Amino acid sequence: MARNRKTALLSLLIGSVCAVYSVCAEAAKYDMVTSTKAVVAKETLSNIDMSVIAAPDGSSTEMYSPDKMDRIIENSILKQIVKDQDKCQFTTDIEDRARLVKSPVFMYAWGTMLLEGICVRPDRDLAVGYIRKAADEGYAPAMVQIAQFFESGSYVGRNLNLSEIYMHTAASLGSKVARLGWADMLVRGFGSPELYAEAYGWLYHSQFLDDYSTAKKEYLQEELRKHLPPNVIAVNETFEPDY
Repeated sequence: MARNRKTALLSLLIGSVCAVYSVCAEAAKYDMVTSTKAVVAKETLSNIDMSVIAAPDGSSTEMYSPDKMDRIIENSILKQIVKDQDKCQFTTDIEDRARLVKSPVFMYAWGTMLLEGICVRPDRDLAVGYIRKAADEGYAPAMVQIAQFFESGSYVGRNLNLSEIYMHTAASLGSKVARLGWADMLVRGFGSPELYAEAYGWLYHSQFLDDYSTAKKEYLQEELRKHLPPNVIAVNETFEPDY
């Protein structure tokens, strides 16, 4: 029942934003970014077991499982792991699982590699296509990237309303990067004050590995606290908001 409620609320969120801002015409081609696909992508991320392949000598070689790749992406260490640590040895595998298997996490990873030239020749148009497809399939980190594209107008037409939709939906799915990004958007004037408590609770319960994100989290928390009464702060520090 809780899952159904979450599904209904996510659908209502996107529908209500379209109604308020009259962006349904442009959002129509992104209507795959609904609660159903987003929740399914999150819950089935690690169901494909392709973490072991046979080496030429018959031994087994560990490669990226969807769950491991998701952790790499969520911690913003794709280049460090794929290129610097693993020396690009699994580039073909990532491409195959993006292009043939169409796994959202690998479509996003492959798109990022193409965009940034990680182990491959950069191809901006192809990169954005993979990232947008991963977002349309409900993969939260891809939603974050697309939200940033829409806000800045990079690679796509600038649309602040769609930027809000993507970032908030990704944050509601539990992406800590999205929760950091959503809190930042609220502090900069996006959204509405009614969403501050939810964003504060999400951010409070998110832990980051790097110093920059940790410092940014602390700053954004303090900014949000300025708009919240003590009892609301206490409740959200005790219980993490659940969409």
